[in-house]
Amino acid sequence: MNLRRLPAAALAAALLCAPHSFAAPAPAPKDSTSAIPRPVFPAELPQAKNVDAKLAAGLHFALPAPHLDILPVSGPAAAEVTILGEPIASEEQMLAYLLARNPKPKLTGTPKELVHAYYEEAEHEGIRPDVALAQAYKETGFFAYGGDVDWRQNNFCGLGATGNGAKGLSFPDMRTGARAHIQHLLAYASTTPPKSPIVDPRYELLRTKRPDVFGKLTRWVQLNGVWAVPGTTYGQGILAIRDRAALPDGSDISLHAANARIMQAADADGYIYRGLVYLHRSDLAAARADFTAAQKRNTRRPEPYLGIALTHTAEGSTKEARRAYEAYLKLAPDDAGARYNYGLTLLAENAAAKAIPVLRDAIHRDAANADAQNALAVALIHTKDYTGAWKALADAAAIAPTNTDILVNQILLQACLKDISDKKGKKK
Repeated sequence: MNLRRLPAAALAAALLCAPHSFAAPAPAPKDSTSAIPRPVFPAELPQAKNVDAKLAAGLHFALPAPHLDILPVSGPAAAEVTILGEPIASEEQMLAYLLARNPKPKLTGTPKELVHAYYEEAEHEGIRPDVALAQAYKETGFFAYGGDVDWRQNNFCGLGATGNGAKGLSFPDMRTGARAHIQHLLAYASTTPPKSPIVDPRYELLRTKRPDVFGKLTRWVQLNGVWAVPGTTYGQGILAIRDRAALPDGSDISLHAANARIMQAADADGYIYRGLVYLHRSDLAAARADFTAAQKRNTRRPEPYLGIALTHTAEGSTKEARRAYEAYLKLAPDDAGARYNYGLTLLAENAAAKAIPVLRDAIHRDAANADAQNALAVALIHTKDYTGAWKALADAAAIAPTNTDILVNQILLQACLKDISDKKGKKK
């Protein structure tokens, strides 16, 4: 078999099907009759073997892909998010997230009508509509119900449901149920009376009987232990639902939301958010333009530099990506994901020796990153540290045993082994 003439994938497949000289295959899963079992490789380079450097240099080892989804959407900490305020997630995003979690919610009207009612009622009273809806999602299990409250009651937040089978309050329609929920939140967050006629029977109860909380709980996390008992992370859970709904993706819904953010406030956050949407849509020129606009608005903020680096990475512009990663890592040196990507750009520039410490640092910061271990192995092969490469591949396989890139590289490196006693391997 002429190993040099075989493409990496074909070579790996051929070697996978061939007998292995020093390792038995791992047993196939009990429920699988056709899957090829994964070979077992020693954790260390076998002592009686060394690597044919010339053969290894002629093979194309599989490099993992960069991680493009490492730029977080920043926002205030959960402890600081107020009940009164503007939404972050759009009406469309909250509806899409609901239907993704429960395509058939139990409601007395349509999901679109309910979400719209929440936005109108909440904005009328100054309550954040996206977080109020997130609370309704949490309380009802995304309108699957199953607890004491029945879906026909139009009670979306457990008003009056105190446990032990108490079904709580009922409302004639979805709009009234949403209004009662918003008014109850207002009772906690403000002493200003509702602008709409009061439909929440417990509003007056809070106002007259609970002066300790009426108008005094201005942040969502202050509902912990009050709305829900013990509820130590109740508010944080609600905000996590809203934040997941607001995550940017490549959908038209996200793009509409991004454009609305910029129209409302053309700040760095808005441009970073829309840049991420464009990145998901593979509109790289538009993504780079938005990240650059964010950078101009705040030159000391690290995220725009990372956005620019990710855009250049997606374009395959290695030199520009490297420069952007270097600028970002000066501002955010602890970002393991960015360090991993930076190491890949150094490898792409044939700077394996420089990539090695960068990838080791990324692994030190995120020991579960199997791709970083795999990339480190490739860098070590380029520098002829085959013992280190073998160990890195073993570590990578232990983390991600089903990763085919890691398996291919293990098979390729094994194919380069020869006996130390081989005369061809002896120095003259």
